Amino acid sequence: MTFFDTVKGTVNTAADTISNVTQNIVEKNRTNAKLNRLRLIMKCESELMNRAYIALGKSFYENAKKGESVSEEQQKKLFEVIENSKAKIAKARECYRQIVDSSNDIFYGTPETQPKPEFKNEEVVDITVACSNENEYKSSPFEAQPEKKEEPAKEVQNEPVKEEVKTEEKESVDREMEALKAYVNRLSQRDAKDESLDADTETDDKELF
Repeated sequence: MTFFDTVKGTVNTAADTISNVTQNIVEKNRTNAKLNRLRLIMKCESELMNRAYIALGKSFYENAKKGESVSEEQQKKLFEVIENSKAKIAKARECYRQIVDSSNDIFYGTPETQPKPEFKNEEVVDITVACSNENEYKSSPFEAQPEKKEEPAKEVQNEPVKEEVKTEEKESVDREMEALKAYVNRLSQRDAKDESLDADTETDDKELF
């Protein structure tokens, strides 16, 4: 019985190890998807902010060349684009840092715990936020340029964990479990044969005497 208990304990330990490894892989994939989403947000907002800077400088140049002043309404729109993009980039960076620190704590551990900064509910970053705030305005803050139309940045949705990866991981776990069960069955059959052989030998010895 001690032998079988040892084998069962080994099987259970192996199953727990495989399950933990699978869960860690899935968690890493989710974390990478969130980080990729935040990188995309920061990239798109940076591009939009640069467009606003260029449009603002061009507007100042054109009006100064004509001896006119820049329209306050146009300035206000471009200023709003720049400020919104700056705010979103700052929030995305903070969220990115928190996710990286959290993943390091889970997989590597940290000897010291640092106090977490406090944020208001409205300051919490939602990674599902649009990659650009250009569509939030009733009218485009940029002047129309008929000679060259820029295509709006396509919104890329958060990449989900691929089902194929989950299926392969599950099949790998199932194969490991089946192999362990087959090994235990073979050991059981061999022990049963040994006991039967010992019983037959004892009977023959008694018949001799």
